[in-house]
Amino acid sequence: MKIGVLLPNSTTYPLISHNFMTGLKGSLAELATALSPELLTASIGFGTDGVLMLKEAEIMLLDEKADLLIVFADHPTIECLFPLINALKKLLIVVNSGAKYPPVKKQPFVIYHTLNYALHCRLIGKNAAKVSSKAVVATSYYDGGYSLCHAITKGYADEGSSVAFNFVSKFNAAEFDMEPLTSFLTSNHDVRHIMAVYSDLSPVFYERLAIEFPAIPLNIFVNPAMLEELHLPEYGITNKEIVVSSYLPWAAQSATSGNVAYCNAFKSKTGRAPDAIGALGWDTGALIIKYITVSLENSLFNTKQLLNELLDAKIEGAKGTIYIDGNTHQVFSPAYQVKLGAGNQLIIQDTVPLIEVLREWTEIYDDPPQGLVSGWINTYMCS
Repeated sequence: MKIGVLLPNSTTYPLISHNFMTGLKGSLAELATALSPELLTASIGFGTDGVLMLKEAEIMLLDEKADLLIVFADHPTIECLFPLINALKKLLIVVNSGAKYPPVKKQPFVIYHTLNYALHCRLIGKNAAKVSSKAVVATSYYDGGYSLCHAITKGYADEGSSVAFNFVSKFNAAEFDMEPLTSFLTSNHDVRHIMAVYSDLSPVFYERLAIEFPAIPLNIFVNPAMLEELHLPEYGITNKEIVVSSYLPWAAQSATSGNVAYCNAFKSKTGRAPDAIGALGWDTGALIIKYITVSLENSLFNTKQLLNELLDAKIEGAKGTIYIDGNTHQVFSPAYQVKLGAGNQLIIQDTVPLIEVLREWTEIYDDPPQGLVSGWINTYMCS
């Protein structure tokens, strides 16, 4: 089998392609040598150029005769690939961080495998509502362009709480200014909860918050990216009264057999700590292994029949039990409620089982955003 992989560039997350491929290769290494697929890779820049993406896909599928295509990109750009995929009847696996709401209309040969950040932000908003009736939403001009802010505020509002203040900062660290957030929190002592959505500006946000409020208790509910190692202050948060919590699609501390195997393989290969992007690669490999196994058991099946055998199946991966929803071809897995501890260590507070994650997805599916919806065309952190 030949597998084509279209990979992104990212200034925000320079190791994004390398870590994804490390996870993917590590997972596929579990196959017998005779079954090990050949991997073909190509760069698609920031994933915003549909002409480039289609060109590289055509080379992979038509010239190199790849049997399956993986593309690390997002809607709407990936839609340029659908006519080609439908004509060739080959499987396409779309991977990304899931910072946009996934499409509700399934494609016949497409699996959407993401980190489901938007869904996790919905969980974060609901959790924040359990402890506060009023909160601030803080984000940047860039990070605010995804579905994350809608998801976190929708989850919060659906539980009866309300947003008291919106703070949108500039997206350049050198120009980051905490005003007017500082003035609002100083004047409104009853608001001590912040729902924050940042990526590369996360360390600046944490540090400035600790400087402006060195001893005031604050609860910060953050999107998953804000707990990535590269987005945390090097020496931790100096204000010990600040409590930071979130929901994550993957947690290094999880002791499942799939995660232990992934973490060991990643550390062995790179000498670095594993991350969520590597876990996404590992679990993409687990999906492909299942696809190969099903194809060997059903040699006369076509691609659609093979895909149907994968739907509603449960597969063990680094993120836990991953599940392909038959109605939408979306991949889901458990969520991990975590708190940031001393030394930037994450502490798992609870695990949201797969059945509850699917319930959250159903709520998103049944109640999509209404009216005009705007957003960036690249996937989250590919900038």
